[in-house]
Amino acid sequence: MNKALTYLCALGVAVGGLFTSCSYQNIVTPEKTTPSYVALEVHSGRILYSSNSNIKRPIGMLTNLATAVVIMDWVKAYNVDMNRLITVPAEAVVWQRTNLLRLQPGDYISVRDALYSALMWDDSACATTLAYACGGNLSSGNPEGAFIAQMNNLARRLGMTSTVFKGTNGAVITQSSARDMALLGMYAINDTDLLAITAQTGCIVTIHTPAGKRSQTIRNNNKLLSGSGHVDGLKVGQSRSAGSCLMVTARRASVKRINPATGKEATFAQRLLVVMLGMPSSTARYQETARFLRDGWNAWDAWLPTNDYQDRTKFILLPN
Repeated sequence: MNKALTYLCALGVAVGGLFTSCSYQNIVTPEKTTPSYVALEVHSGRILYSSNSNIKRPIGMLTNLATAVVIMDWVKAYNVDMNRLITVPAEAVVWQRTNLLRLQPGDYISVRDALYSALMWDDSACATTLAYACGGNLSSGNPEGAFIAQMNNLARRLGMTSTVFKGTNGAVITQSSARDMALLGMYAINDTDLLAITAQTGCIVTIHTPAGKRSQTIRNNNKLLSGSGHVDGLKVGQSRSAGSCLMVTARRASVKRINPATGKEATFAQRLLVVMLGMPSSTARYQETARFLRDGWNAWDAWLPTNDYQDRTKFILLPN
């Protein structure tokens, strides 16, 4: 696994400083119920909107995304077959309310289908099943602890200084910040396979039980996938402790513009990332994110053909 994560150190240096250049002098430390958010253009690192982004707070089932990132690094490092069947451990079904596929200990599910349910739904059982399958290769005596250690290694390498993962799924309360989640998102979207999973609006998964196979249709909780705004993936989550949370990315086709720094035509990639934590409702979460995407693209268009596109130290904090 470490082999697949080797370039994280360089990435952590590159993106870990993105948020330190913004001035927060006029921001009053909020109550814990005040939402936190970050909206940025990924390729330049330019922050378009930000509020309370360094405040530590519960992240709910966004934890599942961190689990999925480590799993995908494991898949690539060890050439794991995504159709490989993995065993549901007893520990995976502790949280029955978020055991959305109604898994039972001893059932089997493929790596791919477990990822679908963990990412498209707020499924704790599938996230834990994945963690035990991977962690068992690291420590037969403590697979969950070994996997959580990998999650925290990832956090450190990405520069997620406010984050210590406490569990392999969002049913276990982990605190992080919008800044840290943005760093995780910027890494996650580099994995096209993971992004493709989170882009699905629905799929059918198969559970293998002692009584035979059964199928379950699941629909992605991310309602922005079927709307405008060019959203193409990542995750939403909801819990009592975290409120309504979201991490989405949106992509537009690359454009050619004259680069003022060189006077020559250059190609500019375009991808936004929005992180929202602690929103009061699912409706508010989607409404605000849709606004950020609309206004964010406009702000990006207005700024794009400037000299400092590649200067990752220059960022602005726009008003709400």
